[in-house]
Amino acid sequence: MQELAASGSRVSLVVLDAPEWREALQELGRVDGVDVIRVAPDKDGHAWTSAKKLAAAKSGPFAQADVVVAGDAQALPVAWIAKRRRPGVELRLEPHGAGRVVEPADLAVLTPWYPSPNNPYAGSFVQAATAAVAGQFARVSVFHTEDWSGRASAPLNDAIRVTVDRLQERRALGHVLDADEGTIVRVPVPLIHRRLYAPWVNAQVKALRSALPTGQIEAPVVHAHTGIYGGVLAARLARPDARVVVTEHSSFLDKVFSQRPAVRMYEEMLERADAVLCVSSALREQVVGRFPEYAHKVGVVPNAIALDRFTPGGDRSPELLRWLYIGRLVQPKGVGELLEAFALVAADEPRATLTMVGHGPVEEELRARAAELGLGERFRILPPVAPEAVGPLMHEYDLLVHASKRETFGMTVVEAIASGLPVLATRSGGPEETLAGIESAAGALMDVSDDPRVIVDAYRALRARASELDLPAARTALEGRVGCEAVGKQIVEVYGGALPPVPPAPSAEAEEGAAALTEVAGAAEVAEDAGAAVVRRDGEPVGRAVVLALTPAKPRRIVDFANHLVGKGVEVTLVTAQAPLLWERLDLDPSVPVVSVGDAEKKLRIPRAERFLVYRAPRAVLRRARRLAAKNREAIGPELAVATVQRAHTKVANAFHKKVFTRGYKEVRPQLFARIAKRRVLPELGLDRVDTVFVSDINSTVTGWKWAKSHPHLKVTTSLDRTAYDPE
Repeated sequence: MQELAASGSRVSLVVLDAPEWREALQELGRVDGVDVIRVAPDKDGHAWTSAKKLAAAKSGPFAQADVVVAGDAQALPVAWIAKRRRPGVELRLEPHGAGRVVEPADLAVLTPWYPSPNNPYAGSFVQAATAAVAGQFARVSVFHTEDWSGRASAPLNDAIRVTVDRLQERRALGHVLDADEGTIVRVPVPLIHRRLYAPWVNAQVKALRSALPTGQIEAPVVHAHTGIYGGVLAARLARPDARVVVTEHSSFLDKVFSQRPAVRMYEEMLERADAVLCVSSALREQVVGRFPEYAHKVGVVPNAIALDRFTPGGDRSPELLRWLYIGRLVQPKGVGELLEAFALVAADEPRATLTMVGHGPVEEELRARAAELGLGERFRILPPVAPEAVGPLMHEYDLLVHASKRETFGMTVVEAIASGLPVLATRSGGPEETLAGIESAAGALMDVSDDPRVIVDAYRALRARASELDLPAARTALEGRVGCEAVGKQIVEVYGGALPPVPPAPSAEAEEGAAALTEVAGAAEVAEDAGAAVVRRDGEPVGRAVVLALTPAKPRRIVDFANHLVGKGVEVTLVTAQAPLLWERLDLDPSVPVVSVGDAEKKLRIPRAERFLVYRAPRAVLRRARRLAAKNREAIGPELAVATVQRAHTKVANAFHKKVFTRGYKEVRPQLFARIAKRRVLPELGLDRVDTVFVSDINSTVTGWKWAKSHPHLKVTTSLDRTAYDPE
């Protein structure tokens, strides 16, 4: 905005009249050539209603504009309305870069994170890695799929979806810009809700494909960052003959691997990739542990860090009283324990201070806790700073403290050492690997713990030997490990066909020891639970049980109980009406067979009739109506009108299902389950060999009662008795 105004353009900034915008504009101050227009929020706090009226008005800022720049997802439908009313208006998603076509490259880099006007601090590590190899290629293109998210009411969300479809049809999402490391192709991905990875990634694939003239990435080498994002995009959009290399940075793989569609996507990426480079051994172990069949493709290459951007500061106090933390303010980073530890130190050190630099969901919680502790101005939180400002900021402090619970790499630790700042970091994965052999010269490592006193003790031990630190020697060592030249050389070798570097294998002695332990464990065939061991007799289980959990209110409780029985040596079968995936996600012991009658229930006439009359038939009619409304690819109003009816139908249908159908159906549902179980489950179970049936919910009671009548030897109980198989 300031840049456009300085160039002589007349700029109108249309914003929501909300506290956050008022604060931002107050900090910015008045800019000559910029008119600020505030639109009133509706009852939901959104500007959709007011803004679209403004865009359609015959006078005002839109009527006078030559170019409309939509800066976020919520602005896209407004900009579309403005352009439709005035076809001569140019619609952009960024002030610069519109109109250029994506061209073929020698190296294509795919990333969900990269410095941009919306987030200048994101993806600096990707930028450094790209710069490290850019000199080896004549043409480098960075494809940055940038998430545009935020709150939106249901009507505005519909409008965003429809507008995005129109823009993708016109290949209007990609903006091409020039940078030192190559050409940047920024592709916004408007996505309001981001709970599941699979639809999130599919939206990125669709958006990027729409920006590619041929529908695929025209480059012989494709380097993708993060498996679930850039990696999947590369697997689907790279040329068949392209060499695909993926760098895995993610600290959230546990969440990815907990979602089955995302796991399938990740395996798709591994199958297509020629090499996968994890930024630490700990991360490689996580990937290989989940997908051992691809271990030969997975190696370790650290993040590339432009250490020459950092210069050592002046002399620091050997008391190390000025503490610094840089990173997201989230609990997994250990920021709560860090604050508590600082309070303990501050009680004895009146001159000690702690500064946290970053944003995150626990920011206000940290401020409130600091006030309770009476820290006053000795504790402060500053907003994130640009990458080039990190080094000068570090010169103002005596110690970087990094208390993360788990870290795939830990860039700020390396940057601190390059700036001559001692570090105190947890053994959280990445830092201990990066600092291996130089930790005593650079600072100290401490155990991951929820106890703040662990940080305090480690700090005091480090302070006692502060004079022994050798930060210049540590920096020299890091140059050879994570410097751009060293890392770039490794990456280029992998581009050329070399296998990714793999950490050394365990020693022969370690392997023999592990084999011996496995052999002993297998021979003993011991199941342990709560400190007591139950040994199977002659290979036979101590009992056979069925857990009837057709529709349990608390499935985790059922899993805990079933796993408890397995631990005692009981052979357990679980009968349920819920999807087997639910029980897998809750870590049900894999030895427990899950017999599901859910599909059989769906085939019953009563629920089938309700689904058809209440859901399927009306939805089919509305889908047809929406397709007809969408034939006008300029207007979005008719399609939005049908979308409003679709949402209303869903609301009414759900209300009928919950308040009418479910109330009547629940009276007969236990009887229907008993019939299904008799037909579908009994032939498979063989109740003659079962001794106990545990009934865990109301819908299982009739089934349990009928089984008890037809099999008198069975003990059928509604008590999840953990002592049922204890020795007498």
